Amino acid sequence: MGKLSKNFWIFGTFFFLYFFIWAACLPFLSLWLTDVVGLSSTKTGIVFSAMSIAAICYQPFFGIVSDKLGLKRNLLWVFVILLIFIAPFYNYIFAPLLQTNIIIGSLIGGAYLGAVFNGGVGAIEAYIEKVSRVNSFEYGQVRMFGCIGAATSTFVTGQLFTSNPTLIFWISSIVAVLLAVLLFFSKTDTKHSILNEEKNAEPLTTAQTLSIFKNKKFWFLMLYVLGVGCIYDVYDQQFAVFFTHFFESPEKGTEVFGNLYTLQIFMEAVIMLLAPFIINKIGAKNALLYAGFIMSIRIIGSGLADGPIIISILKLLHALEVPILLVAVFKYISANFDLRLSATIYLIGFQFSKQVGSIFLSAIVGNMYDTVGFKSAYLLLGMIALTFTIISIFTLSSKKSLNMNKRDLNSHTQKSA
Repeated sequence: MGKLSKNFWIFGTFFFLYFFIWAACLPFLSLWLTDVVGLSSTKTGIVFSAMSIAAICYQPFFGIVSDKLGLKRNLLWVFVILLIFIAPFYNYIFAPLLQTNIIIGSLIGGAYLGAVFNGGVGAIEAYIEKVSRVNSFEYGQVRMFGCIGAATSTFVTGQLFTSNPTLIFWISSIVAVLLAVLLFFSKTDTKHSILNEEKNAEPLTTAQTLSIFKNKKFWFLMLYVLGVGCIYDVYDQQFAVFFTHFFESPEKGTEVFGNLYTLQIFMEAVIMLLAPFIINKIGAKNALLYAGFIMSIRIIGSGLADGPIIISILKLLHALEVPILLVAVFKYISANFDLRLSATIYLIGFQFSKQVGSIFLSAIVGNMYDTVGFKSAYLLLGMIALTFTIISIFTLSSKKSLNMNKRDLNSHTQKSA
């Protein structure tokens, strides 16, 4: 129990610090690109597309390497070291390059941010989910610390955006140093099988890894992610810019957005704590469908919103679906696929597929914001997400657990194919 408690708190703190940096650097990125760097919505969409391109290059690699490494921390060290240099990158490299050459700036920025955020977050989540299974604690409960870290970050850094945005990035670099210290003192049993009770499981082969592409459940999961999750992510990229339009000044809108974001993430923390119990009760499929309907309602509602109160309520709806989605996707993977491939399936089937869609959609939707306006674009995106959520009622699997025994484990991948 002592070891369990130690790993729970260590990796809970890791999530806290990592998402502190995430929330300091990403939620206000669209505002930073438009207000500080001076980019248009179309050019901002190009930056997000570049981040997505970089992420899809990283994610399959991160997923396969993560499953090969098991509980070794090599990949986590790469992300932590890169994060230490986030302030010099934003202030001295990224901003000047974007103002000089949008294409070069987007490519370099996409490569860096795609590694530490869009691509790296999935590998970090998949690694800690493995640790949670080996140490018999719920992933959703340790992931809750990430919500608290993000909320703390927006409280600390949100007020700085209008006065001194460069300081936000220096705070992030300092927090990254603390992250490195924590990772140095963390310990995991790297010889332990990823399935705690299956110590005799055979090592993964390349054929077993590639066999996921023959599994129709994998493709149906990707269909849900592309049609619902990807659409929602693209919608949310420039939502902060849209949100400020409902207030008397951009500064006031930014201030309210920051306060709501803090409240939202504290709400997420509460729901994240409850998510494992809720999903165990209703099943992973129903949880994914629930998240899809909430996402669709928020997107369509944004296209119909007519005042600051309604748009603020819609902003808070984010807290009702994100924790359920993040926990449900891991439980869905655990119920339907070989657990030894969990990182590969999560990075490719969930993270990678979302980024592929974002590559094509971010710039297109960004251009729609400049031409037909945010509201018309949101109504279209919302109807697409709703349609794919309904389709997923019939395509996602209702299976609740693998129920594998030792003899079944080594042949599970071939059988599921």
